[in-house]
Amino acid sequence: KLHHLIILLVVVAVGCILTKAQEYTYTATIINRSVTPALSQGNPKGQGYSPCTYTFNPGWLPISPSTPNKNSTLVIVRVAECPIEFGGAADHMLLATCYTDGTCDDITTPYILPFEEEAQDPRVVLLDGWYYLFYYANGDGDNTVYFRRTQTPYNLASWETVAGPFPWHRNGCMLLRPSPPHYCLFGESPPLPGVGIASTDDMINFKTLNSTLLVPNGAKDPYAPEIVIEASTPLVQLSTGDYFHIYSAGTPGWVANGNYTGGWVILDKDDPTIIKQKSKEHFFEPTESYEIGDGKYPVQRHRTLFATSLIPTETPDVFRVWYGAGDANVGSALVSVSFTSV
Repeated sequence: KLHHLIILLVVVAVGCILTKAQEYTYTATIINRSVTPALSQGNPKGQGYSPCTYTFNPGWLPISPSTPNKNSTLVIVRVAECPIEFGGAADHMLLATCYTDGTCDDITTPYILPFEEEAQDPRVVLLDGWYYLFYYANGDGDNTVYFRRTQTPYNLASWETVAGPFPWHRNGCMLLRPSPPHYCLFGESPPLPGVGIASTDDMINFKTLNSTLLVPNGAKDPYAPEIVIEASTPLVQLSTGDYFHIYSAGTPGWVANGNYTGGWVILDKDDPTIIKQKSKEHFFEPTESYEIGDGKYPVQRHRTLFATSLIPTETPDVFRVWYGAGDANVGSALVSVSFTSV
């Protein structure tokens, strides 16, 4: 009997070891970014030229299985100070064509999205053949995050309202799972108390689970001082199963003297309301002239990066990030996420 008891205890112990969830420590690194923007009025024609003075904050439309060219897709960009035929001076959104290698075609056709006034800052995901789009536009108080969908992006009239506007002030960044519930990171803090997380079973109704999932570090943080943060990119899944998100952060002195940068968080694969790890320092900072605003390229806000799309590549745990630079240009870079077992 003692022999059988020992065997049973060994089996139980081994089972506990085998079923214990594997934990990791993560690191994210920018491994490539272009010295010139992918899309800008400062680019020569034929090399990603935009007719608008300000072209930025791109929302990449994921390449669908039915797309003939797997290397290119539509991108929704925020634009302002455009010729009349491209929508005029106020903030609005246009369609552009960009490629998986980080380049874009010239904007030559005025595909203007006919949305609310001051529509801007798109985030797009693809689910069951539908492109879902969150964006900011004028509204009542903080009810300024709108939500539309389409199956035919080029048909500008096909972008139907799904729900909202939501009281999230800015940004809706989806975390899609193989089956519901799906999740959405939202907001800018301040004015909201933090970046929140909501869940949805039907892509219509969203329930806030935590309104302060992520809060600014504060101006005195020795490694990553922050006076404002925003939900920034739709989330991507890593080979470990956990989820990766780039958030944006303004450092002390911004707008006039600070930086607008990027940090990252890892959300738990089984419960995305849990932050497993947050970057100690901002890993995505302005370095190129079109990001800093000291060269030939247009600039609205100096030293500003705002990541708005994060796209898987053929290499596991390497993603292409698309971002606004100087609030005036579209940039593209690669980010690599590595991990070690703990």
